Amino acid sequence: MTEEQQPRPRPLPPPYGPATGMMQGITLLRRTAPARVDTDFLRSHGVAPGNEYKVVGALRFLGIIDEKGHPTDNSRLLKTRGAAATLALQDMVRAAYRGLFAQVSPREATRDAIHNYFITEMGLGAEMAAKATRFLVELCRLAEIDLSAAAEAPKRTTEPRLPRYPRKDSRAAPLETRDAPIPQGSPTIVLALTAETAAMSEDELAGLFRKLFAALSRARGDR
Repeated sequence: MTEEQQPRPRPLPPPYGPATGMMQGITLLRRTAPARVDTDFLRSHGVAPGNEYKVVGALRFLGIIDEKGHPTDNSRLLKTRGAAATLALQDMVRAAYRGLFAQVSPREATRDAIHNYFITEMGLGAEMAAKATRFLVELCRLAEIDLSAAAEAPKRTTEPRLPRYPRKDSRAAPLETRDAPIPQGSPTIVLALTAETAAMSEDELAGLFRKLFAALSRARGDR
């Protein structure tokens, strides 16, 4: 098999494990010098219990360890102090995320832009992209990379409230009248439900209507 026919290694996915655990892994490599970094080594130091393999992947992605877990030159650079350590970490971050920073400058990279890049360009799902974004923001803060646009908390969107209209007073609503035709010359009486009539009992209302019908009959000359 020629060199051109050999399959190219798949690029490592951006770290999407727990941000705290992955940051602990970087801190651990700053103060220790293991011959090999694997899940057992991280477990022995209590780093990201249950997610040690994701921390190993993050360290590989940043070039701090190689594919076999052996510390690289970047691991030694982590142990420097002051500006040298900051610049070394900045170089690691920019090299690991060069595809992202080639499209969006760190200063203008919002959380949405980073999240969308991980989905559209790196093939991550929504949940993994959210975790990868969170880790990158923490990593840039540690490396003193200006990621101010992404550091701002996303604004909450609120649904517009429907307008509130005053409630109609049912006590003043007119009573419905029947569709029966009113004879010409008949007196017209408009009935309204008031607070007084609403408080009357059924017997009292029945008596009131009897009096009204009797008055109507007299007015029409029925008696």
